[in-house]
Amino acid sequence: MIRRIPLWATLLPLVLGVAIWALVWRGYARDLEADLAAVLPAGTAVEVGGFPYRLEARLGRADIVRGDVAIAARLRADELTVNRVPWQRDRQVVNLAAPVAELALEPLAGATLKIEASEAQASLRLAGSGIGRLSIVWEDPRFTTGLLPVRITAGRAELHLREPPVPIASRPQNPRLPTVAQLVLSGTEVQLGASDPLAVRMEVELTAGRPLRSFVGWAAGGTAEIGTATLADKTGEIARLNATLVPDGAGALRIAGTIETVCPANVRAAIAGQPAVSERRLRSAEKVVISGILPGGILAAPRDPAKPPAPVRAQQPPCPRLR
Repeated sequence: MIRRIPLWATLLPLVLGVAIWALVWRGYARDLEADLAAVLPAGTAVEVGGFPYRLEARLGRADIVRGDVAIAARLRADELTVNRVPWQRDRQVVNLAAPVAELALEPLAGATLKIEASEAQASLRLAGSGIGRLSIVWEDPRFTTGLLPVRITAGRAELHLREPPVPIASRPQNPRLPTVAQLVLSGTEVQLGASDPLAVRMEVELTAGRPLRSFVGWAAGGTAEIGTATLADKTGEIARLNATLVPDGAGALRIAGTIETVCPANVRAAIAGQPAVSERRLRSAEKVVISGILPGGILAAPRDPAKPPAPVRAQQPPCPRLR
């Protein structure tokens, strides 16, 4: 005679497994609540859901303020949602509705940045005490900075930031300080003031004598190396910038570099804040030397009037407006 196993006996392992996982999951949820409490204003109610898999903390209107003697930062959003895989405390994805981010470096004149967007998503992976990767995507962003005289808008913009994993102390000695952070900025349908829509991409390395933990630490001999910054329209690349920015110790950033461009007259006009000119694209890019300070003091070397006019590409459309 075959004895039947009671239904409750077959379900018991499943019930016990779910109960044990619920206890473990709740521990992960408390970790997320503690991490959020460390950055959110005191008294902010945080509830984590998403059982049985992901952790999701959904907040209403958020207003986060941070700062020290040199930096003031603020982030506002109509809604903020944080997602995390329970066993990956070092990784999280943040969604923001109607975010407004503001940043000011108090020791530098004009070093302010305000970013407004319809929505944004950020992905953060920590590596020890540093940033393994931070990626932010903004939809329909609007940028305002005191370092530039024009407002910048875009259809979409991205920022990627990482801190190199190699410890500073193990790097060989050389005249240039080691790279402590790498940034990649890009955008589509970018308009610099009244410019035509452009595609922008910029790769920047921050160098310093110690890990990037404060503005003061970076300013003590650090630089911002713009390895490549490009402007392009639908026809192709218009200009390519290579430059170095250095804090001068008097509240400004000194800049020196070169711009290789097929539209040199419009590049010079944009830097000088003058109206765009009618110009055909050159067959070979011309190198324009730039120098000065930010904000407001960049100069472009004038074209040598003794040089013969460069050949142009008459079959292509005229140079776009760059400002």
